[in-house]
Amino acid sequence: MKKYMLAFSLAALIMLSACTTQTSLGNQKVTESESVADVESVEETVSEEAEDNKAGTLNKEADQNLDDSSSESEESSSDASSEASSSETETKIEYYDFKLAEGLSEKYADLDNRSFVYNGKVYKLGETTLQDLIDGGLPFDEKEIKNAENNVNGNHETSRYTINLNDLTFIQLVFINKTDDSMPEKDCLLSTVRWNVLYVPHDDYQDSLIEQIVSSINDCAKDLSFSFPYYLTKDELLEKCPDPTSTDEYGKVSYMVASEVYMGSSGYSFQFDKDTNQLKDVTISWLP
Repeated sequence: MKKYMLAFSLAALIMLSACTTQTSLGNQKVTESESVADVESVEETVSEEAEDNKAGTLNKEADQNLDDSSSESEESSSDASSEASSSETETKIEYYDFKLAEGLSEKYADLDNRSFVYNGKVYKLGETTLQDLIDGGLPFDEKEIKNAENNVNGNHETSRYTINLNDLTFIQLVFINKTDDSMPEKDCLLSTVRWNVLYVPHDDYQDSLIEQIVSSINDCAKDLSFSFPYYLTKDELLEKCPDPTSTDEYGKVSYMVASEVYMGSSGYSFQFDKDTNQLKDVTISWLP
């Protein structure tokens, strides 16, 4: 069988806080007509009253200081508890709940159903055209989409279309003219879709960066989904699909099949972060 050479154009994009109570003891005056005994008696009385008053005052001060100390301790404890609770709330990160969309395969790498879903609609490689995706509301760059009317030679692919879903995630799309005649790009079939997140969560990242990464992936999942979760790990993939056609030491796992028409192969190529083994990039391709 005659096979054709096909030019591929898919580029990688890689990737940041005493109360002091003063008591005045009144000086009691003694007149000169009073006797010494009377004076001594008065002085003793004054002294005893002064001591009693002083003792009472000290006791009151001690009680007051104890109350103030207890109150401050309780307030400090309450503030610390409140700050801890607030900190836990601020650093709590929620990951989206993956649910398989209708029309997608339960297999993470199903070579017979290479599809994705955008806004509830299924798009399948080898069947979907560029015009289908434009009509489906994918947010193509206005400058790029002007190329949709350009002609593509027979047995050639288009240049890649890049769609930035948010600050950290994007997809790239390539389309193929598998006929021998030229045709507009808008009529070519989807041959490649690549999903990428610029960063994946790391233990040594600040909470704010992890929160941004997770928020971006969660945001992406609201509109775009595949048959596998975005928080997929390498071990989870191999458990679900235990027979890859190739793996390497850099975290790449592939499931490919040879083309019957062209010189090359197509399928699924998963790229995992070397440190966390979490999915950061996947390319799904199709050739007849």
